[in-house]
Amino acid sequence: MRLLAEFLRRSRAVVVVAVRSVRHNFGLAVLSVALAFGVWMFITDTGHPARTGVLPFVVPVVPVNMPEGLTLGGPLGDAALRIEASEDQWNQLTASDFKATVNLLGAQVGGQDVEVQVEPLGERSGLRIIDVIPTLPSSEGPPGSVRVELKPLVSQVVSVSIDVVGAPPMGYEPSAPKIDPSQVVVSGPEELVSRVSVAVATVDVSGVVTDVRQTYPLAARDNSGFIVEGVTIEPSSVDVEITVEQKRFSRLVVVSPSWKGSPAAGYNVTAVEVEPASVTLMGPLDRLNVPSFVVTDDIDITGATSDMSRIVNLVGLPPGLSISGSTAVSVRVRIAAGPGEAIFGVAPQWTGLASDLRVVSVTSLVEVILQGGLPTLQNVSPDQVKAIVDLSGLGAGTHRLEPKVEAPAGLKVANISPASVEVVLEPAP
Repeated sequence: MRLLAEFLRRSRAVVVVAVRSVRHNFGLAVLSVALAFGVWMFITDTGHPARTGVLPFVVPVVPVNMPEGLTLGGPLGDAALRIEASEDQWNQLTASDFKATVNLLGAQVGGQDVEVQVEPLGERSGLRIIDVIPTLPSSEGPPGSVRVELKPLVSQVVSVSIDVVGAPPMGYEPSAPKIDPSQVVVSGPEELVSRVSVAVATVDVSGVVTDVRQTYPLAARDNSGFIVEGVTIEPSSVDVEITVEQKRFSRLVVVSPSWKGSPAAGYNVTAVEVEPASVTLMGPLDRLNVPSFVVTDDIDITGATSDMSRIVNLVGLPPGLSISGSTAVSVRVRIAAGPGEAIFGVAPQWTGLASDLRVVSVTSLVEVILQGGLPTLQNVSPDQVKAIVDLSGLGAGTHRLEPKVEAPAGLKVANISPASVEVVLEPAP
């Protein structure tokens, strides 16, 4: 208990001293509190600096409280905004964070200047809108206003049409579109509504192999197919159903080239090349089970002595089948001379005989077998084949020498019989 009493006594003494100090220095105490509050405000403001400027986007201007029976006669444009906001808030803002409107309550047919009102959406603490800058400002009205032209609202019923673009893969066929609704109401100024002839939905079926069941937006179009802006369509979309069915199937078949006639005598067809070597047939599945190849139109090779290249059509397709792509192919018929051989009896000739010697006797005839193309062999005469014996450096006596055969170009010496000839040399008289 003594300790508690001592603590209370000392605490009362401290409080008394503090109160006496404040009484004698009240101005200094107030100044300290003010300075502390100013320092706190500076620290808070430094942590979230403000930024002022025009936002890098615009906000579309829309009408509100449109009088019944009236409609806009022209666009309202957009509005740029000059604001003040903290730096971190500035970087997160988008056009969807604001709403720009013109209040048409009590407006009449004709033109009037209406101020654009902009308000931020959601909780935007510290954000302040300084200026509203319309992209279509009124030339006569106050700053921040637009010229609003109101006209009587008219409506008409138009048919709905589907513009099918693209195509499914080969072999697949789309059905006629089923649409709901088949008619819509187009509303707007009379001069625009009168131009609308149809409401069109564009459906892309490129690469589609399954049924299409989707909702597509509608666009108002005139007789020339151009879009008419400034009108509304009710309903604004249409349900479309298109059945995609595989009606044609494919099969890869070989191309078989065809020719007629024969090459010139002594020539043969050595190869036939076709490009492409195969094609794709398209048609009903039951028809594709029959053909395994397709043939080309005939190429006439009568009397040919060299290769022939032709572009020919594929013919003789079974009924109900078609070819995917081009029906023409490139065919090359390779023609070469037929191989053969011929036998020639040749009297040996000599060269290089020394001036002091003479030939007493020599083998009278050698048999030479030549091989090559038949046309070339048929045109060789005996005097074009030679058997040459080189007597260079030889003296008197009997010698057995291998003759060297000379034949026309393109021919090959297959055999010489006998392989050597006997030559008897003696001194010249």
